[in-house]
Amino acid sequence: MLSIIAFLWCSSSIFAQNTVRYDLYINDTIVKYTGKKIKALCANGQIPMPTLNFTEGDSALIYVHNTLNQPTSIHWHGIILPNRYDGVPYLTTAPILPNETKLFAFRIVQNGTYWYHSHTKLQEQKVCMAH
Repeated sequence: MLSIIAFLWCSSSIFAQNTVRYDLYINDTIVKYTGKKIKALCANGQIPMPTLNFTEGDSALIYVHNTLNQPTSIHWHGIILPNRYDGVPYLTTAPILPNETKLFAFRIVQNGTYWYHSHTKLQEQKVCMAH
């Protein structure tokens, strides 16, 4: 009886897991919030960047497409993930070169609300200034 309960508990957690895919296209845009046009960084044409929704236990597949003419990166704040995906260029993660796509694949092991941004040169400020 105990082995049946253990099997049902293990199999329910296997079936509850989903693979959730997002594609983020990083590009420059022009914004005008204070009457002055400035360059800003966006993903999929959005500022702030799109909300990515997952459930604890999901497998995340996030494809980041760099459409800029310079390297970029994505740093994930507070998310528990493999260090190679942390997103700090030249420290934990290789930069995403122009016209390159990088896959971030990891399991969601905690719940919460987190944010992400570029960690390359002044791109972080270009996103934050536009908010």
